[in-house]
Amino acid sequence: MPVYLLYFKSDSIVPDLKNTAYLGVLSLFCTVGLYVMFAEVLKKIPAFTVNLTYNLEPVYAIIMAFLFFGESKEVNLSFYIGLVFIIASVVLQTVISIKKTK
Repeated sequence: MPVYLLYFKSDSIVPDLKNTAYLGVLSLFCTVGLYVMFAEVLKKIPAFTVNLTYNLEPVYAIIMAFLFFGESKEVNLSFYIGLVFIIASVVLQTVISIKKTK
């Protein structure tokens, strides 16, 4: 933090009320909410598939940052192509796992 503040001057290092609320919403949805869903889904889908999906938490957070903060200006087409491949692999893994259990 001291090195960061050396290069990027800031009046305050404590987030204001608005940013604290955003951090709270993001943490509740992206961490707590997904962990609860993770535990519930383990009852129906194999652990490998659930873990693969759970590891996409950073992608969910990036998408929420795009929606709420307009941060999509810094990414290019290759990001979106990679995102499609990641989501397609999760969907295909889930479909294959469900077909194997039947």
